[in-house]
Amino acid sequence: PFRQVYLNGKRLTWARYPNEDPARPYSGGWAYVDGVRPPMYQDIEGERTDTVVLRAPDAREWSRPQDGEVCIFPRYNWWNRIEKIAAYDPSSRTITLGKKMQYAARPEDRLCIMGLREELDAPGEWFQDVENQKLYLIPPAGADLARDVVTVPTVQEILSFTKTHHVRVRGLEMSCAEQCAVRFSNCDDAVVEKCSIHDLGYFQGSAVSLNGGTYGAVRGCDIWNIGGHGVSVSGGNQVRLERCGHVVDNCYIHHVGQFNRHGIGVMVSGVGVRVAHNLIHDMPRCGIFHGGALHTLEYNRIRHCNLEMEDTGCTYTGGWTGGWQTIRYNHCSDSIGFDNHGRFFVFAWGIYLDESGCGNDVYGNIVERCQVGAMHLHNARENHISNNLFLNNAGPQGKTHQLSLQTWNDSPSGVFLRDRQPKMLKRYEELMTNPAWAAMRGMHVSPANPFLPDGTIMRGNVITRNIFYYPSQPDSRYIRENGVNLQHNTIDSNLVWNGGTVPVKTGRQAFKKSLAELTDRIPNADFSRRLAPEEIAQSSDRTVAADWRWYQKVFPDLQAEIVTAGDKNALRLPGAFNKEKKYIRNTCVRSTAFALTPGKHYRLTFQLRHQDATGELVARFVCENQGLWKAFGTRGFLKRSDVSDATTAAQGFPCQTAFYLPQAGEADYDARVTELTLHFQFNSSQGWAEISDLQLHEVEPATEWEAWQMAGADVHSVVADPRLVDPEHGDFTLQPDSPALKLGFEPIPFRDIGPYRDDARATWPIREAEGVRENPQWLQSVPIGKS
Repeated sequence: PFRQVYLNGKRLTWARYPNEDPARPYSGGWAYVDGVRPPMYQDIEGERTDTVVLRAPDAREWSRPQDGEVCIFPRYNWWNRIEKIAAYDPSSRTITLGKKMQYAARPEDRLCIMGLREELDAPGEWFQDVENQKLYLIPPAGADLARDVVTVPTVQEILSFTKTHHVRVRGLEMSCAEQCAVRFSNCDDAVVEKCSIHDLGYFQGSAVSLNGGTYGAVRGCDIWNIGGHGVSVSGGNQVRLERCGHVVDNCYIHHVGQFNRHGIGVMVSGVGVRVAHNLIHDMPRCGIFHGGALHTLEYNRIRHCNLEMEDTGCTYTGGWTGGWQTIRYNHCSDSIGFDNHGRFFVFAWGIYLDESGCGNDVYGNIVERCQVGAMHLHNARENHISNNLFLNNAGPQGKTHQLSLQTWNDSPSGVFLRDRQPKMLKRYEELMTNPAWAAMRGMHVSPANPFLPDGTIMRGNVITRNIFYYPSQPDSRYIRENGVNLQHNTIDSNLVWNGGTVPVKTGRQAFKKSLAELTDRIPNADFSRRLAPEEIAQSSDRTVAADWRWYQKVFPDLQAEIVTAGDKNALRLPGAFNKEKKYIRNTCVRSTAFALTPGKHYRLTFQLRHQDATGELVARFVCENQGLWKAFGTRGFLKRSDVSDATTAAQGFPCQTAFYLPQAGEADYDARVTELTLHFQFNSSQGWAEISDLQLHEVEPATEWEAWQMAGADVHSVVADPRLVDPEHGDFTLQPDSPALKLGFEPIPFRDIGPYRDDARATWPIREAEGVRENPQWLQSVPIGKS
């Protein structure tokens, strides 16, 4: 059997349900797994990974379901699978797959069914009757089968070379293969150049596969309509730090990943690959995916990527032992993002350094119109990011952020200790058998013990001399940083410009001075008034402290204490956990209600001691009124690093949280917020936490930019117009009086980015293919079940 049919060299559609939707080629034309979606990151015990249950409207009658295959995006929206159908039970609408998938098909995951006779119903579709060796085809509009040529693939690869040296494949047009046009395996000096490669490949394979060997090249080729990757290239030895010297240069790659939606423009692994001067666009996921070490990505033009995936970038790399790469002078734009709720413009960056990626130099890139930031550093370490131009990277509505940083920490339930550490440590120890690895930036820190004093991991990143220009998105955040230790990561000497109409937003809070003490607003804030046992017995929610009550008490016999030390009282909360409770499963107390004035900023401070705590103490102010439950100033204390510090635990340490209470006329105002209660929730199953010295103040806030600088970031940075020549029309050259030049910003060689005229180019000038740039109406979000 075959899975591809071509008409005059162009791939036709394998009969499928639902049919393709030309008006919405990415978001439309899908069925969905039955049920209501659970949280993506929630593991479900006993979950089957070889079944798919259809919704009732998608129930079908198939005479030979075993002839078909299912294309599905299981659980995570990072890639898809295509699996053969082993059986179908129409009574339960359950498809059993021929083999297990890595992840289960969960409710609301999108899918289509391909290759069944009953689904042959649209022009351009075909079906193969394997049993009777017949091909059925509904010709597309304008076709003339008496004149046109219909072909099917009869080979896996058109050209295949193994351990061959000094090979040139030049000037050919290649299509209609099951997997690859050209495959090089462990070849030296093997080159594909000036070729046009299109309309080939199913789920596996690439237009060109260059695996192993040394000094191979894919140069000057036009590559499009590929089932898997455009170019797949790997080689070298990572343990020995031996470079392969392969090159992918001056190619035009578009519309790949047509079956494998994780199909990448250029998929790189190994050591020492150079990817340069390529034009890559209209990708289901990344333009360049580069694992391994010592690669160079430079002078590439990458646009309109991530049309079918989320949590991704125009370029993507990561891993504790992945990095030490040079990413320079690339122009990345329009990283779109598509989630498993049928929505576009989500969770996609320009340059993505993921999963502890280390030692990368990111220099002189232009990143514009990416949806949730120019870059995302996910626990990334020891990366140097400088002299980049980041333009309007907060999504179409300008509501996200220009740059994103997120660290892992030492939480026992966190992803690092729970899952990543053992895997990363094994590879780290393998590489460190080579002494040369010890000299690599960041390798002095082992995943065995990578934690900073505050329990975070992300360190050594230097983000300097960049331009952040987003006057069309003034309300977006300049930066989103989740738990990043600013004493161990340097962010400074940047130029930031949001148009100057509103202050630069960072999400940080700080305060210049106290305006009024309001501690007496909190009932029994000093815990001086105690209830007698008979008073406590009058109501199950009373605690020993007057005006403090249990909030959704987890056990009937739970007791708090008031502990006196010197002239101060402390409320001691016991650790407790009840898995049978639906919402609040740990110890939680709240004050009786009190009023604060809207339109003002407030700060709560208190002292905290603990013993044997296994989780955080969370403080928050809450309004519960007329169906509203709204929290303000929520903040957690007692990180694992605090818990493990015996001195801090015994002596206690100061804590603070702050919030703004909106007033009438502001976006977050709700008239039901008339009174607040103060909650303390102790998320520990054992030990105790003591709260004392509560103080509440009205404060004068710093701006978010001032607060960011007070935290030690961007102290020498400038908020100013960078004086770009004509950014609206793509001229990002700095004018001679640009303040960025005073910060040391160096000119970017814009004219050298992208393909260039050369005798090895397949075509010149390049005529760019139609895609979502020309058809923005294709990017229509579709509510699940409405496709």
